Amino acid sequence: MKAIGYTRVSTSEQGKSGLGIEAQKADIQLFCEKNGIDLLDIVQEVTSAKGDYRNRPTLYTLISQCKKEKCSLIVSKLDRLSRDVESIANLVNDRSIRFIVVQLGLEADNFQIHLFASLAQKERDWISQRTKAALQAKKEKAIKEGIELKLGNRKNPKEANAKGLIIIKNNADKFAENLSDLILNYKARGFTLSAISVELNKLSIPTPRGGIWHPKSVSNLIKRLQKS
Repeated sequence: MKAIGYTRVSTSEQGKSGLGIEAQKADIQLFCEKNGIDLLDIVQEVTSAKGDYRNRPTLYTLISQCKKEKCSLIVSKLDRLSRDVESIANLVNDRSIRFIVVQLGLEADNFQIHLFASLAQKERDWISQRTKAALQAKKEKAIKEGIELKLGNRKNPKEANAKGLIIIKNNADKFAENLSDLILNYKARGFTLSAISVELNKLSIPTPRGGIWHPKSVSNLIKRLQKS
């Protein structure tokens, strides 16, 4: 069996620094060696996984090349092809080319790849909904506790301030605990701090202060989890 590898990262910064690309290449090369696949080439692209794959020139050209040379297209993980179920469906429904996903194994055919993409989308939606609901509940509780503290201790500002700091710390600990499963899952899958921040922002999960995630904020949250 012949195959051409495809690797992708989302930003020009990742493309320039090679973050993620080398790991994807290593996964593809090792997989091909173990399964006796003749790896003709590995192509990389720096672009978002959103939208129609035909708007990604490198992937679109590579698919045409694979059809012409009658070889498979191999990626390390399913989201390197796309994060969009509809786009995945359009790709794998083409019977003139076989897609191989290292993460799913050689036995996974195009139909199974489509199924896994659908399940992954459901999981992302579920995680997003659960996390947003939990964060909203924590926010409402924090507001309520803050109001009660402000109204209940006007004569002793030092004590009120101390209790306020305790509440802030407790809320931060609870926030970190709520995201622990998600963060630890990303870490177990080899995501860097930068990659984790990208995923959290994609899920529209705000930081404890309501902003967007950066590698530093992810690192701070992991340190808080390690202390708890």
